[in-house]
Amino acid sequence: MIRTGKIRFTLFDFFFLGLLFFLFAAFLWKVHSYLMYDWQWGEIFPHFFYIEKGSIHPGVFMQGIFYTIKLSVWSIIFATILGTVLGILRSSNKIFRNLISIAFVEVHRNIPPIVLIFISYFFIGDQLFNLLHIDSIMRSMGENFRNFAEFIFAPLPIMSSFFSGVLALTVYEAAYISEIVKSGIMSVPKNQVESAYALGMNKYKVIRYVILPQAFRRILPPLASQFVSTIKDSAIVSVIAVPELTFQGLELMSATFLTMEIWIVITLMYFFLTFSCSKIIQYLEIKYSF
Repeated sequence: MIRTGKIRFTLFDFFFLGLLFFLFAAFLWKVHSYLMYDWQWGEIFPHFFYIEKGSIHPGVFMQGIFYTIKLSVWSIIFATILGTVLGILRSSNKIFRNLISIAFVEVHRNIPPIVLIFISYFFIGDQLFNLLHIDSIMRSMGENFRNFAEFIFAPLPIMSSFFSGVLALTVYEAAYISEIVKSGIMSVPKNQVESAYALGMNKYKVIRYVILPQAFRRILPPLASQFVSTIKDSAIVSVIAVPELTFQGLELMSATFLTMEIWIVITLMYFFLTFSCSKIIQYLEIKYSF
């Protein structure tokens, strides 16, 4: 039976949830009793925010989550655009377009993402940025423009690493998004496409106004899963010293040796990010569903 109304909690549900909470609390107490570890939660909180000269500044955790959000957002935007283009090519009946999409997808789906990270890092950081003189161009720009660019991307010393991470995540996630988009396009009834052509629409208008709007409504759930995967995959960028959440956790652990506290906090912060992303997509799915 399909549920159409709101979820209703019964007395049994509250009892069951209370029992689960009690068992979880008992488990944590047992772990605390038997685990030979000196918990120091008081040392963790200053790493969220700290006060210096009367001003509040973000600590390493907040800086890390800010970089994680920036990495994820830019990667999701570019991967969605690239994946959509590849999905359209994949659903085309032209052999050459199909081959381009298939080659891209198969190559990037069968390469570990950490390898893509290193390839893009050594290509962009060591070659492309120096070849295009990005550093000199950025320094020659006005201070306001440079500050804005550093705010939405990264400070100049690590900008090449940041874009390397974005590029690697983009091509890796786009390979999966293209398959999702292709399945959404193929799910649009053919009679609607034929009717659009019969009304005199050209191919661009058919894709823009008929196919993609319906396809994206159908693929929102798998897209949400892929967006969540992008947030989690962004942790790999820590290997090229982009100061996202995982990298900040490693650095903080080396300095304070608060291993358990740090990784529990980072786990909760990643959960908050991914859960929020899922709920936003779920809201959009309900709002724009048929």
